[in-house]
Amino acid sequence: MKKILISTVTIVGFASTAMAFGEGMDTDNDGVLSQAEMVAAYPDITQEIFDAVDTDHDGNVSLE
Repeated sequence: MKKILISTVTIVGFASTAMAFGEGMDTDNDGVLSQAEMVAAYPDITQEIFDAVDTDHDGNVSLE
């Protein structure tokens, strides 16, 4: 249960971070955040958390 709560809080944090694409996280300016860009901003991100945020499972996090 604690792991789920921590993951949920982390995902909510990433959702708000997604709004900051224009603030340097999207280093290649392609409109999405790759796993490498997410790890650069948040070194502690796990594969599990990235997969949860990547809701369409295309390997990127987008505003959609």
